[in-house]
Amino acid sequence: MNQHPAIVLAGQHNDGKLRTISDKEWEAEILLQGRPMVEYVVDALRQSGRIHPIVVVGPRHLPLQDVVWADLHEDMLENVISGLNQVDESMVLIATADIPLLTPSIVNAFLDQADAGCDVVYPVIERSVVEAKFPKAHRTYVRLKNGTYTGGNVLMVRKEAVIRTRWTANELLSHRKSPMRLASDIGIMTLIRWLVGKLSLEDAENRIRALLGIEGKALSFPYPEVGVDVDKPEDWSLVNKWLSQTDHSSFLAP
Repeated sequence: MNQHPAIVLAGQHNDGKLRTISDKEWEAEILLQGRPMVEYVVDALRQSGRIHPIVVVGPRHLPLQDVVWADLHEDMLENVISGLNQVDESMVLIATADIPLLTPSIVNAFLDQADAGCDVVYPVIERSVVEAKFPKAHRTYVRLKNGTYTGGNVLMVRKEAVIRTRWTANELLSHRKSPMRLASDIGIMTLIRWLVGKLSLEDAENRIRALLGIEGKALSFPYPEVGVDVDKPEDWSLVNKWLSQTDHSSFLAP
């Protein structure tokens, strides 16, 4: 069975809403059931049996064993590039450090469904799937023609494609707080179709292809755990309670 490298993005300063929960310097350090939340992610990747190596982009004092460390930068895209520079393989899984409900079986399900012929595979989870399992979770949803979705915090990327398009992607990200410039990037007709609920997943994939010159796929994924990221106090409470009621000892490293 093929193995893939994984990059864990763990470089988010704890200077947002989670500051009321913990005074840790980094969000990845914040404790859930007595463990830093990044440990849950790293252990799920390791115990899947299909991930090696695990590259962590974050502060090197994090209590993680048998990982490769990559240099940490202030910019998220630069952190992705920093992690990619530590691996030789083409297809790489990327996960954020704030999805502690990730499990080995979910990692393997994503690897099984990710299309190796694409440059980027991004999971999207239908709202009804999230609310069926986590009815108290407050997520941001986008209404599309196919359904109403939230995004997941894992993705599979082709290393060469990310490096090739880094400057264009960085420019698009720099426009995210300027609605007029972002509308110009995306295209007014695309925005109108989205606003009236006529934009499909396929339309979004086509627009990404036109903007970045890469083959992207939005994967409808049945595991809401990848979309429950901990970035607000209510997220922390929900996940901490869930972990207290769930036996994770079967896959967490000793």
